[in-house]
Amino acid sequence: MHRTSRPLNLTTPARPPRPPVPRPTAPGRRSFLTLTALTALTAAGSSLAAGCGRSSDSGENGAPTDGASATSAASAGATNNGTAGWQDLDGRLLGHHATIRVSPLVRASDTATALVLEITRATDDAAPADIEDSGSLPTDDAEESPASDDAQDGQGSPDSTDDPGADSGTDPDTAYATPSLSAPAGGSGADGVRLIDTAGAGRVWTAASASGGALEFKRGETITSTVVFGPVDIDEVIVFVPQSGFATVSVIGRDQAAGAGISSQALDEADEIIQDGGPGEDAAVAPLERYTQAPDNSAGTRTSDKDVTVTLSSDVTFDSDSAALSDKADGQLQIVAEQLAQYPDGGSLDIVGHTDDVADDAHNQKLSEDRAQAVRDRLAELADLGSWPDSVTGKGETEPAIDDTTDEARAANRRVVITITPTSGTTAKQPGTTGTATPPAPPASDTGLPDAQGPVGTGPDGVTLNGPDTRGGGQITVTLDHVTRTGGLLLGQLTVTTGPGGTGNAFLSSWLTDSSVLLANSRGEGGTDAMGASSGLTLLADGQRVYPADYLPPVIDRHRPLTEQTLTSTLKEGATTTVCVVWPDTGQDTVTLDHPGHKNNLSYVFRLTDIPVITA
Repeated sequence: MHRTSRPLNLTTPARPPRPPVPRPTAPGRRSFLTLTALTALTAAGSSLAAGCGRSSDSGENGAPTDGASATSAASAGATNNGTAGWQDLDGRLLGHHATIRVSPLVRASDTATALVLEITRATDDAAPADIEDSGSLPTDDAEESPASDDAQDGQGSPDSTDDPGADSGTDPDTAYATPSLSAPAGGSGADGVRLIDTAGAGRVWTAASASGGALEFKRGETITSTVVFGPVDIDEVIVFVPQSGFATVSVIGRDQAAGAGISSQALDEADEIIQDGGPGEDAAVAPLERYTQAPDNSAGTRTSDKDVTVTLSSDVTFDSDSAALSDKADGQLQIVAEQLAQYPDGGSLDIVGHTDDVADDAHNQKLSEDRAQAVRDRLAELADLGSWPDSVTGKGETEPAIDDTTDEARAANRRVVITITPTSGTTAKQPGTTGTATPPAPPASDTGLPDAQGPVGTGPDGVTLNGPDTRGGGQITVTLDHVTRTGGLLLGQLTVTTGPGGTGNAFLSSWLTDSSVLLANSRGEGGTDAMGASSGLTLLADGQRVYPADYLPPVIDRHRPLTEQTLTSTLKEGATTTVCVVWPDTGQDTVTLDHPGHKNNLSYVFRLTDIPVITA
């Protein structure tokens, strides 16, 4: 069932107007092409080896003198240990080069913490008109178009000029950091920065607000944004800076701020935000979740802090219009049995059958009940249910996962949902378990990885792919040198460089998002804010497609991936962008990244293999 969307209410002080940034607008109807599924995320628990960064002991500006990397250690995966000192990241903000200096996190009050970013544009950075191709937009049908020309939510028409500063009267060499660093749907300052828990609880904090407005700056100029979060109850956090990387910083008291090089002006800006009513419930901490999908869309698992939900596709579990279990059913149910084994104290088990709307109500009701009972009976043969009192019901067609009559929607609605509620919660696992059931070995007909549908290369060497003519062509090269293991997470920083034609007339997100769903996130929850995300960058492990870790923001009723959120620019040839993604740890020494494409958009499909996993 989909939750009802509520608007995000951010209270911010008065700020300069934001530069024109295109925002997608939804057509009237959602269409879904796959059934997605969910599984549990093990928590983050150790220091971070940052993909780009270094530590320093002062709060003074460290402006780059040219376009060189902030540090040679960055590309080698230098460790950013949490200290009172600042951390430097080499940012590539949708083609613009900047050094991002990240302060320690300060407990500004009993209800708020504050982080300072000092953003210095490289002296040899390209002019905006040489990077961003604002004059072109996707012209495809709604299924592939991330935006429309006639609905930009007051942000100005993206095809009005090649110079993003022209409308605001600024110098043509003025660039904006806001579109890259801000939250989706028109944020302000660097409010797209997020904090990740390193203490083992698997949590993420989103920003309540940030100072700095449009964050406009010229070459060699340093600008500052103070980002305010809710209270943080640990002593060290990972800071996820969009299109820049990750840094681990200490959480310090307000009395330590001056000694750490944090100015009184920055704290004053934080106080202004706090006095204006923030942070509110929108800044509450949220648990991270793991979400996987079988390559054949047959099953998947989601784990919250209270329960585990396994969704089985009836098209795989049962014969057509029958409650007789298919030959593939045992593989699905074994996953459930292994989940149950992780909680020796038991709990409750809820099994609910659902159907599509094709037959009459009475037939569908009986079929849903019989299928739920068949699952329960076979599960009792695979696992000891003595400590798991169960409820077995059928809902017929009354509670569709997707309220639509397309073939794809009806396939998603034919399902059996198993909810496991451990007595002591999902954190009380049997010692030695990870919270994720190991799927059974795939059948002989489905061994190894799914066949690649597009270009394949190793992570360090990368792949080059060309866009479809219907989207203006274009070309990008994608590389991923390594991922960093920290606690229960894998942190990745891809480098994306545009070739001839740039990104075509599509946003950069079109090349990297989950295009199997329209106007929704990978879970099928509706909302256009997912359209700027790099959420289609999945890992292949144990016969499953592992999506980026995600979370449910406190006042938004749909999950957001722990990825880039605002890749909403069309870029010209030669632009380089850093794309950050956080995945649940798959336990492998090397990983394979796979970007599945839309059935009509195979040009965006690619795979990176042999990506080393480096342990922090």
